Amino acid sequence: MSDMITEADQKIIKKALDDLCAHPIFTNSLVYKQLLNYLIEKAIEKKDIKEFTIGTELFGKNYLDDKNDGTVRTHMYKLRKKLAAYYSNENLQHEIIFEVKKGQYNLDFVSPKEYFKHTRYAEFRISLQSLKIIGLILFLALVSTLGLCVYSNRPPDIWKAFFDNKDENLVIISDQYMMMHTNIQGEKHPTMYSEVNSNEDFFAFKKKHPDRKLEVTDFTLVSKMAPYGIKSLDNWFFEWNSDFKLELESNVTLNNIKENNIIFIGQFKTMNLSKSFFLKDSKVFATYGDGFKVLNNGKEKIYNTKLENGKKVEYALVSFSTLSPNKDALFFVSNNDIGVMATLHLFTDQKWLKELTAKLPEKRSKFNALFEVSGMQRTQMSCELLELEIVKE
Repeated sequence: MSDMITEADQKIIKKALDDLCAHPIFTNSLVYKQLLNYLIEKAIEKKDIKEFTIGTELFGKNYLDDKNDGTVRTHMYKLRKKLAAYYSNENLQHEIIFEVKKGQYNLDFVSPKEYFKHTRYAEFRISLQSLKIIGLILFLALVSTLGLCVYSNRPPDIWKAFFDNKDENLVIISDQYMMMHTNIQGEKHPTMYSEVNSNEDFFAFKKKHPDRKLEVTDFTLVSKMAPYGIKSLDNWFFEWNSDFKLELESNVTLNNIKENNIIFIGQFKTMNLSKSFFLKDSKVFATYGDGFKVLNNGKEKIYNTKLENGKKVEYALVSFSTLSPNKDALFFVSNNDIGVMATLHLFTDQKWLKELTAKLPEKRSKFNALFEVSGMQRTQMSCELLELEIVKE
């Protein structure tokens, strides 16, 4: 393709991308479709990109915390493999091919003739004897480092059940029950009440306030922690070659709880069924107001949202428990979005998880952990562990 990307070229690029994303190799690979879209956009804009650019702009990485973060390199390596597998299908016809050469991050638009010429040359330029030697070296290297690889690729102990491919995982997102209210002018608008979060609550509320013109709706409300939380979990599960299903709290059933490893993210004030399982074995913690209450050695402490030195200080509680035989549950609970987002960030950080595991009597001890979360203008977050309860099984 010429240096000038014309409108006609862009139509060809879009069709090629649509065809590729619809192929089974990419259908369920959300991260790779996002990465490919990003690389194509930058290629059209003629922008030179580096590992740092992709990491910060696409994956939200903070290289100040970990300059050796290999997320982008891993994703690029796997993307090249997927592209190679896709273009190896001789039954597919292509007007244009997307190529990212080894060791590079910029994507090129190349013709099929040009692509297959240099890829086929690369396939046949190594002699059979050389291939045997290389294969032997790789085999010996693999055998000698197998134990190390297995150990280094082992998922964090807390997440072990979630990353067992034989198990099913369900992420439950808290959602707020919504009603339709008709005002004195006859205008309808959505509304919500903190004490109403189910049809049962709705009918009880209507009975208590018969003068209010309220109707049931067919929608609920989620806050911004939902997309941010799902994005964090999607990246984390992808890193460990695992996956999860999604469900709103308002739709969760008892069978969902029994059949899956559970991750709950959101506010405790909007819980329905999950309320029965959250903190069910705790002897120390309880929800209280906009935060939590801790009873320890006969002394009670209240942790409620407050303003301190111009910053909003909030609290979040992470609970690691077992809800049914051989099924684990992680609750990331706060009545404020920032609390959920901050604790999710911690629990998807391998370095921090090692520090937490060191505080536990056993690597997979069940626990309830209270965190203080503060942030300037609710963007730059700090998260500090305040209270830790080890739950005896």
